[in-house]
Amino acid sequence: MKGTRANEKLFWNNRARNYPLPFERETFAKTGRILRLLEDMGVSFKGRRLLDIGCGTGVYSLRLAKTAASALGVDSAPEMLKIFRREKRLRGIKNAACALSVWSAMPAELLAGRFDIALASMTMAVKTKADILKMEKAAPRCVYIGWAGVRRNALLENVYAKHGVKYQAPEGAAVVLKALKELSRAPKVRLITDSWEKKASIADTLRDIEVGLKVNGARMDRPWVESLLKKMARKGKVRQVTSVRKALITWRTA
Repeated sequence: MKGTRANEKLFWNNRARNYPLPFERETFAKTGRILRLLEDMGVSFKGRRLLDIGCGTGVYSLRLAKTAASALGVDSAPEMLKIFRREKRLRGIKNAACALSVWSAMPAELLAGRFDIALASMTMAVKTKADILKMEKAAPRCVYIGWAGVRRNALLENVYAKHGVKYQAPEGAAVVLKALKELSRAPKVRLITDSWEKKASIADTLRDIEVGLKVNGARMDRPWVESLLKKMARKGKVRQVTSVRKALITWRTA
């Protein structure tokens, strides 16, 4: 993705339509697995004040609100936060809140010392030393979960190649680890593999592909893509499987 604010807003507001929900079975299980691995790495959220950067629908902050002292989610996509608030209300969660903001625009002074753990998962919000330093100012313990160089999806690889765009994992863990090295931090790192299946209508799949290509600077060849999806569809649904590698990174502030 070409990392402009307009592109990020378009991409994430579109993703909100079918983004994983915190308490649906598969998402809950996947989050639980990662939380157990983080606990093995010395991270405990019990009784802690959590800052969730790029919180999306609340996959982590709402899930952790049960054991954390409090949770604040920050996200730049209004559509994501609509779902966060709905999930919070449906679950009767009282100790979690969310704020609409671009992370780089949040005043560090308002965050200083207010949290015990700052977490950022699968988000483009944290990618510079300044972003990391703001995390550290907010909390003494930081956690970053991000892309680690592998993302495979047969359908999207085919479509992106047709449009002259390389389908690859976004920059994530490598950028953060480089910044941490320059800051002389000593993070703990663990690599894991993950995968998920998605089934959606031809119309929804077309829309997602169109947005994905647009934020990468390409215009979708609609007749070609629609023809491909119709061939793939079974009972009106297009199935995709995405496999990825993620890095779990945690460190303490200097």
